Amino acid sequence: MLEMREIEAFLSVAEELHFGRAAQRLRLSTSRVSVLVRAVERRAGAQLFERSSRVVRLTPQGAQLYAGLRAAYVQIERVLDDVRRAGGHGGVLRVGFATTLPQRLRTELISTFESRYPDCRVVASSLPTPDLFRWIGKEWPVAAFVTWMPVASVPLAPPLHIGPVVHRVQRAVLLGAGHPLAGKDSVDIDDLAAGGHPVIYPELPPWLGGSWTPGATPAGQPLTLRRMPAPYVEDVLRLVADGELAHLTFASLLEVHDRPGVVLTPLTGLPPMPIRTVWAPGPHEHLAEAFADHAGRAAPAEWLGDPSPTPA
Repeated sequence: MLEMREIEAFLSVAEELHFGRAAQRLRLSTSRVSVLVRAVERRAGAQLFERSSRVVRLTPQGAQLYAGLRAAYVQIERVLDDVRRAGGHGGVLRVGFATTLPQRLRTELISTFESRYPDCRVVASSLPTPDLFRWIGKEWPVAAFVTWMPVASVPLAPPLHIGPVVHRVQRAVLLGAGHPLAGKDSVDIDDLAAGGHPVIYPELPPWLGGSWTPGATPAGQPLTLRRMPAPYVEDVLRLVADGELAHLTFASLLEVHDRPGVVLTPLTGLPPMPIRTVWAPGPHEHLAEAFADHAGRAAPAEWLGDPSPTPA
């Protein structure tokens, strides 16, 4: 029978697709996580991950096991949470973190929150930002989601709560290695507009897309936008590497996603991108709000960077 630590190690590696980040998440050594995953593979009688020096991927058997174990794990945590609450001993707060966030952010936010609320345990998941928009109006798999959020409020019903800024990251432009602007030390947003360089317009709701990738520069020059079927960062990396497209993104992107054939160049002319906590009404709303408020208050000054106002 699988032990809980083995299950947590397998789920963490499956979600992070990186043994080092999974180890940080679990507060274990990388070698210990590897041992636990190998134990799961022995019990499953199958190889669950394809490993190389550059990439970790789930095998079909690994994906099948992940789907079953993840659902069971969430149910176990919910039952434990109910028991803790009934006994007055705090609870479990499930928090999602966007897969493209800076690596250190999750560890810092969790440790400071658990220090402030020692009776509450944070269970973290790595989730793509586009998942947020599929959850709206439905049951969320997490109580709160820390993600890129350039707006402070949204016109939705039921309401979507957005907490204070916890971090700001300088903007950057993702380019193919052969792009005409790829060799520059930095690229200004007006350079993209004046050169007619096509920019990927992300698949985001209208209330957010324009804040993420504007239709024109602050000086009023229109950008050449291309709507592409690329909801996830892996899709964007492939499109940029394969052609002439540019993608407006964040300076920390290649810390967590690496692909040959692309370069990340600092972008000037746009304000930094804020990171905030987002949550929906529900049974864990008060804990989610406490997490968001504490994250905003505890953020170091250097995380907040340029305090230039962002669209609201």
